[in-house]
Amino acid sequence: MTVPCGSGKTTWIHQQLTTSTEPSAYICLGADATPIDLTYITATCPHVKPISAGASWTQLAEIQPLYVEIAPQLDLATLQLPVDLESCQRIAILPKGLIASEYHDWASQTLISEVTDKNVSLTASPRWGLTGEVLDPASLNIFWDELIQGAYGEVARAKGIFEIVDGRSFYFSFGVGFPDCTYFELPLPPVLTRRPTRFSGLEVIGNNLQPPLIMETLEDCGLDDIALAHYQEQIKSQLSTESPEEALV
Repeated sequence: MTVPCGSGKTTWIHQQLTTSTEPSAYICLGADATPIDLTYITATCPHVKPISAGASWTQLAEIQPLYVEIAPQLDLATLQLPVDLESCQRIAILPKGLIASEYHDWASQTLISEVTDKNVSLTASPRWGLTGEVLDPASLNIFWDELIQGAYGEVARAKGIFEIVDGRSFYFSFGVGFPDCTYFELPLPPVLTRRPTRFSGLEVIGNNLQPPLIMETLEDCGLDDIALAHYQEQIKSQLSTESPEEALV
């Protein structure tokens, strides 16, 4: 599957995967360093096997069904897919009003995006890996509101996975034309000892963005080792004194 930026390709794949508990597999080509979509899908769909971009063609051919998402920055004309194009369904989700494009030529089926038309010129797609960073929730909320409201440039699409001080991992998603800004806890075990080693990161697509300022503000949201250890001990102490019923709330 391929699609222009922000048209809803990951959302569509997630919808397909949640309609069945049949064992499936997923790979996103072009997002190795910041696998936000891979982390989101495999955390919320436990029956889906994550496939790294380095997997062999033989491995991929043995998995059915297999969903291959193609990042927009990849060149369709030169792309070497790890599957036989003739044996798979090639789907492109396209914005309203787009009549002819490389996506039409490539796809065996086109779908119209449910996202409303947007006028943001997409000229940048910065990505940041944040693995090991633990953020203060209040500071993160302020940063996210500033980000999507244009404090660091005109944002068409933003998504991220963030670790917060109580050990939980959250998925944040915003897109111009999407009904609402979304954020929710991922069903992952809490990390309350040292820094988490699982992936976290941020991707922003838009125009006139200010990547250094975005990164500087994110760093200000983070906790140093001393503060993190202090809060983790407080939380573990609180959890140890709660009843089983209270701990489940």
